[in-house]
Amino acid sequence: MMQFSPDPYVAEQQIKAVIFSLVAFAYIDSEFALAEKQFIRDYLAKLADQRATGVLGDDGIPRDDIVDRWTAHYHEILDEHDAVIRGHFTESVAVGETSEQFVLSRLKLGCFELLSHFDDQGQQEILSTVTELMHADGVVAPEEQAFVDEIIDLIHKPIELDEADIVAIDEGPLVIDEAQTLEPRTANHPFLNQFEWDFARDPATFAQQSAQDMALVDRVMGILEQKRQEGIGKLAAAGSFAAFTEGPPILDGHVWVAPTTPDKNYELIVVGDLHGCYSCLKAALMQSDFFAKVEAHRQDPQNHPATSLVLLGDYIDRGKFSYSGTLRSVLQLYAAMPDNVFMLRGNHEFYIELKGRVVAPVRPCEAMDSIAQLADNEMFVKYMNLFEALPNCLVCDSMFFVHGGIPRSDTMAEKWRGIQSLNDREMRFQMLWSDPSDVDVVPTDLQKQSARFPFGRKQFQQFMSKVGCRMMVRGHERVTSGFSKIYNDPEGVLVSLFSAGGEHNDDLPKRSNYRQVTPMALSIRYQQGATTLSPFLLDYGRYNQPEYNAFFKDKLAT
Repeated sequence: MMQFSPDPYVAEQQIKAVIFSLVAFAYIDSEFALAEKQFIRDYLAKLADQRATGVLGDDGIPRDDIVDRWTAHYHEILDEHDAVIRGHFTESVAVGETSEQFVLSRLKLGCFELLSHFDDQGQQEILSTVTELMHADGVVAPEEQAFVDEIIDLIHKPIELDEADIVAIDEGPLVIDEAQTLEPRTANHPFLNQFEWDFARDPATFAQQSAQDMALVDRVMGILEQKRQEGIGKLAAAGSFAAFTEGPPILDGHVWVAPTTPDKNYELIVVGDLHGCYSCLKAALMQSDFFAKVEAHRQDPQNHPATSLVLLGDYIDRGKFSYSGTLRSVLQLYAAMPDNVFMLRGNHEFYIELKGRVVAPVRPCEAMDSIAQLADNEMFVKYMNLFEALPNCLVCDSMFFVHGGIPRSDTMAEKWRGIQSLNDREMRFQMLWSDPSDVDVVPTDLQKQSARFPFGRKQFQQFMSKVGCRMMVRGHERVTSGFSKIYNDPEGVLVSLFSAGGEHNDDLPKRSNYRQVTPMALSIRYQQGATTLSPFLLDYGRYNQPEYNAFFKDKLAT
């Protein structure tokens, strides 16, 4: 059995690594059977007893209470890891990938992350314990041995990253506030009210309504195309984002640049994944007083900061109000205020054409399914083309906004030629899907195992040095706290934002795991050379009420 470190902190990390590894092995065949779980629970009780003996010795000191408490604690860790892994099966996967393949890649990542925090002796101790348990029933399945061999290979791979490429970017003070509660100055706005109608279920009315939305799609694509024509080649010509110091926003390909000047103040209202949660979008707009701030700056730019809305993508799927609520309103906002709204693409905004029909390869695809019996293929063609036209990222000052994260290391090595490379199709796709890891470097072999691949802290810092930015704001991950600081270093700050969710949010199906999320939005203020991030809780409950949200007008009849 395992030899625990005398250091309580290290011993706790050892047991977490062992428990995750054991649960990971149990899930290799995609199913954690009750018999397997009970076997592990019994084994953990023995580990608790062994650890108590190591700490207290055999000289008669009462230890039953300690053993019971440690056993209960280990069982809690087991249940937590089990819940996290089961949650992976509900995550969206890319085209050509199954949920089982995605989960297997996450199991490998979890083992790699936990083992990477130990020295060679500590890793060997944990792996020996896992191997001992693998042989407990006398039979080691080939896939189990292959899993162990791959993990051992990954943790011993040499790190291939030149830290000379990493530089700290000093852009003045950066403050990240605790989450706030904001009361809306006004609880409603006529701009939003006019679009709060759902698609009818009879074909004739649906056809009329969908024609209106398709005209809106055409209008938005026309605006984007005009912006692109004006911005062609400006990234390559500038060479650096620092060269953009004044003027209106620039769209070169799929990259937005919002120039700023140090002597002016501005505010960005940032909204993460919305996933059909229209109440969360409306809450973010009303609580931040977005409409009034835009108008105040227009009327008196000297005394009011320039205010913009940044949307990090994933407008559709999961929630009840995808096309008719969230996406329609976002498109109307952009059409009305194209210099104040930055609408980025998420991984769910991805449709493809297959055998003459448009399909949604990112599953589940609740938005498409919700109107599949009413909409013709041409409507989905319009949405597909819109999604392809959406920009991927925004650079404002030294801040980088994107849905997912950074490209794979091998892709960067092969394709990076300067900031214009952000328009490369493969890099754009990878930046919709990637997630941060708590290790410094994730081996390329592990990155290649899933479209939703991980990247490490130093890989992130290297990317930020190349683009010349200090902070990245991203969405994509179901962060249950709504807002999270991932990396906070001089060489790069990374925060995650998730704006869909709410335990009692009627925008979501009853069994949605997004109800575990406390949805948040983010205010970023730049004033006198200092940048302040202020996350705020979204009051979705107010906007589940028919007096503030016409999508819930049926509640008035109950």
